Amino acid sequence: MNDALSPQYAVGRWESLWASHPYMSHRILIDLRTRKVVAGEHRYYKAWHYMSVPDLMYMQQILDETFDDIFDEPAEYEFEVVAEPPFWALKAWPWPRLPALTDDEPD
Repeated sequence: MNDALSPQYAVGRWESLWASHPYMSHRILIDLRTRKVVAGEHRYYKAWHYMSVPDLMYMQQILDETFDDIFDEPAEYEFEVVAEPPFWALKAWPWPRLPALTDDEPD
């Protein structure tokens, strides 16, 4: 999948990362060439919300440690391989930066 002519990204849904929110889902964008999670959103309260940087890092850790084959075989996880990032992954984050639902940082 590291061929320069192959599509660069994989996009798909992932089940909840947090036991306290078992019905939350996530959509993530993976850069297949760098093997990095580059964008993500959480779905809660019937809407998509940006994923914080710590949440993206946590998603990266999960993939690296447990599901590292997703970088080579994204279709096995029902991820779509695409040449360009989807619109939602290119949206600007709100400013001033507001914490997402799952941020553990104190207010």
